Amino acid sequence: MLKLRMPTVETDRLILRPIQLDDDKDMYEYCSDDDVIKYLWFEKHDSVEFSRYVIEKLFLNRVELGVPEAYAIVIKSTNKMIGTIDVNAVHFNEVGVIGYVIHKDYWGKGIVSEALETLIPILFYYCGFYRLEINHCADNVGSKKVIEKAGFIQEGCFRKRKKERDGHRADYIYYGLCKDDEIVKERYGEEKYEKTIGKQIQS
Repeated sequence: MLKLRMPTVETDRLILRPIQLDDDKDMYEYCSDDDVIKYLWFEKHDSVEFSRYVIEKLFLNRVELGVPEAYAIVIKSTNKMIGTIDVNAVHFNEVGVIGYVIHKDYWGKGIVSEALETLIPILFYYCGFYRLEINHCADNVGSKKVIEKAGFIQEGCFRKRKKERDGHRADYIYYGLCKDDEIVKERYGEEKYEKTIGKQIQS
């Protein structure tokens, strides 16, 4: 049985906590930006009210749908919410599909890598997932770097999978990571998790 209520955890720069309804203004800031949503699958947010609706209808009901709560990515020094990282779909009760988005002002600073590499062991050792999956548009070089840096193993390509906003059809590159993969044992081992992130969750 998966654990779906996500614990609040901290890294050097970030707080990862379940998203809240009052994150609507911060969410609108980045979800209304054409550059941010360029490779994403959701529609551009046209108002704070729409962002609030999205949080209420698409995020806050996750547990009831058998999906873990989504994390808000919060800058510790300013307490500003700058994005989300989460499992947005669950397959076969033990496979989680990861997605993320952050405000453009924080690109290129290692923020997503810090959040993703914190989330991975939580999903394996706290939530109980066996396998994690993630994908990116082949044109999105930034996401490719983040995903590969986190240790995900490339497994295939869906050719011309999605029609992008500019009209062209893009390939999507797919990756997976299993709990018993050697790279998981080396980088995200349960003993390391218990001494770091797991310690926060227990306290």
